[in-house]
Amino acid sequence: MRRSKASKIMTSDRQANVQPQSFALSPRERECLLWVCRGKSSGDIGAILGLSPRTVDSYLEKVCAKLRVRTRIEAVAVAVWAGMIEPD
Repeated sequence: MRRSKASKIMTSDRQANVQPQSFALSPRERECLLWVCRGKSSGDIGAILGLSPRTVDSYLEKVCAKLRVRTRIEAVAVAVWAGMIEPD
């Protein structure tokens, strides 16, 4: 059975002893990330949560920094892997 590239990356992170419990996201950061997981844009998320799109981007930038990733998609992948959010 062939493993996907993402699966290989997550496996290598596990082998590197990444501690998912060390990712302390605020409730708002987690909420924004969950909406990204559901395919929403910053504008959509802002409308849902009553925030400006720039504020949503700011929350997601903080999430990326805390999770040590570059993109919001990578942040979603790490958060799902760590059990921080559940994909629908």
